[in-house]
Amino acid sequence: MSYTCVSHTTLWVASYVIAAGENNCPVDKVRRNWCPSCRLRKCFQMQMNKNAVQKERGPRGDKRLLTEYSTVEKREEILAEAIRSSLDMVLMSFLSPIDKFVILTRYWPVFYTLHCTIAVEMPLLRDPKLNEMIQSARRNLCMKNLDSEEIRLAMCYALCRLGRKNAKLNFASTLENIYRFWLTRHCSIFFPNSQNRDKLIVNYMDHILLQCEQISMDDEFTPSTYPADIIRTFLNINLNTPLQTSTLTSTYRS
Repeated sequence: MSYTCVSHTTLWVASYVIAAGENNCPVDKVRRNWCPSCRLRKCFQMQMNKNAVQKERGPRGDKRLLTEYSTVEKREEILAEAIRSSLDMVLMSFLSPIDKFVILTRYWPVFYTLHCTIAVEMPLLRDPKLNEMIQSARRNLCMKNLDSEEIRLAMCYALCRLGRKNAKLNFASTLENIYRFWLTRHCSIFFPNSQNRDKLIVNYMDHILLQCEQISMDDEFTPSTYPADIIRTFLNINLNTPLQTSTLTSTYRS
């Protein structure tokens, strides 16, 4: 015996046999009605007859809300990738989990901006100046199509520059010229026809560092503590103990 789902919206999702994730979405009020993969799986569990799917006969709802949700989701994905790749940098391996947390909580906008630049589809940011800076860079095919090694070296270069201002990263500041050398070498070998490619990357990273000093990105995510929560999750640390709380407080003050 076969069953047919009553909801036309669900059937619309089922008619497109597309999985948006891996069926492990968090069950909460925001996401439970949005994930096509989870909804489709539930339809099949009810032995839905996919041949009985009817075409949609009415509007699907407020497209503005769908677009807004999609934008938020893209921002979160790019932020997660920016934080994950930052933690993978060899320079970060010399720091304790607490120091990593403090540094990334303060400087995540630098790496987030870079990853927005190289993203396949860029989400609009709330600050118009940052939007213009990123869109201007994306118009340059060099910056839009950085390879994985260029991204790694650009991020290491940024950490070296941040070492001039942050005591915990001070050791990295002495390696700035080394990373610039390897970036120049990489570009000359793999992109011999792209003149000044290494300089474009370095100049753009300097521009990002400068802009992130002058512009606050606290309103980019809701709640504003969302980036810190993601960083904490990646580091798998608990900051509720008195010792860790006092360590963070003293570090921020310094």
